[in-house]
Amino acid sequence: MNPKYLKIVTLLLLILCTASMASAESRSKNSNNVAVLDYTEGGHNDTDFNANFMSEWWYQNGDLRLVAKDGEQKKIAFFVVMAHQESPELVDPDSGTQLSYLSTFYGFYPYGEAATHNFTRTLVPRSGIENYIEFHVPYLNFAYPDGLKRFYGSGSKGYMLNYSFDDMQLNLFFKPHVKKTVDSAVEPVNFTTYEYAYGKLRGSVVLDGKKYRVMQNDGYFDHMIPYTPDQATWQMETHGWSWSEVTAGKYQTIFYGVRSIDDGYDGYTYKHLTLINKHTGKVIAEYSGDEISVDEEEWVNTVVKDRTVKRPSKLEISTSDLNISMNAQSVVQLDDTSLPGGQPVGFVDFMAFQPDNATIKYRKNLERGSAFYEYMVTDPGISASPLE
Repeated sequence: MNPKYLKIVTLLLLILCTASMASAESRSKNSNNVAVLDYTEGGHNDTDFNANFMSEWWYQNGDLRLVAKDGEQKKIAFFVVMAHQESPELVDPDSGTQLSYLSTFYGFYPYGEAATHNFTRTLVPRSGIENYIEFHVPYLNFAYPDGLKRFYGSGSKGYMLNYSFDDMQLNLFFKPHVKKTVDSAVEPVNFTTYEYAYGKLRGSVVLDGKKYRVMQNDGYFDHMIPYTPDQATWQMETHGWSWSEVTAGKYQTIFYGVRSIDDGYDGYTYKHLTLINKHTGKVIAEYSGDEISVDEEEWVNTVVKDRTVKRPSKLEISTSDLNISMNAQSVVQLDDTSLPGGQPVGFVDFMAFQPDNATIKYRKNLERGSAFYEYMVTDPGISASPLE
């Protein structure tokens, strides 16, 4: 090529590249044009945290009003969890194959009827775990091996849940309406939770072969990762935790309380409370530690595999200007071993739903609404803390 023309072509390419880079930089600074890639959405491995044992799960709940084509109406609430656990010690004893643990569980709360639940788990070769979960990507994509349960999407675009079990089928799309918040601690256990505390669900629910369309709805989403660098399971480091999400009027609250082994049933080494304006998506206030008082009342004793576990049926959380109250009105109980051939219980998780009259009082404003309330006790917690 003639050197003169070569110089012209090179100059044109340089101009185009410079313009393209300037345009890309301009767009990257404008959140209206380009979504920020959020790598907290996808899956993680134990090696990401130098962990001996880690768990990771994605959680979705919803409080729904449904209507069928014939006009029949129902009110339901639900939660769904998709999870995996990884550890270098999770090995098939016969073949020596490194394994990954996959589980899914749900609670289903029809208004005015008994709640139901299910816990399903399986083991797959670690070499094939990416057939079910995408790791280190800016979105969620989890497909359970039975082919009937999938959870995928992102906070920026929304999450799709396709979940079938027995006579129930959820086909729901959740779009967060608030900013992401984070809970994180080192003691008494390493964990991080990424929360989209409020959003709207749309789609359909099939119950006993009958399809209902979602009419009114509220939802919550989070992504939690607890792990331990040196214990057999992360549950060994904690007595358990409490978690609650209350939706009332214009407010939404999220509470995390984690108990060390020494805290027993009603003490909390870690406490964090967030108050959100669900209409604007803004965090109004955050509280932690001694700023928060937790009052658990009306304890119920439950026998699980010949061992007694207690749980509170009423929870009140207060700060200098915020008071929250809820009841464990409709409860499902989840308990199973955390590793194959492990402890006789592993953990006991009481997950409750209250359809109305949960309260949030912020300063002089009192709102009433619904609540999800979880109280979990680990197997070491049961052994170490005698009933009072």
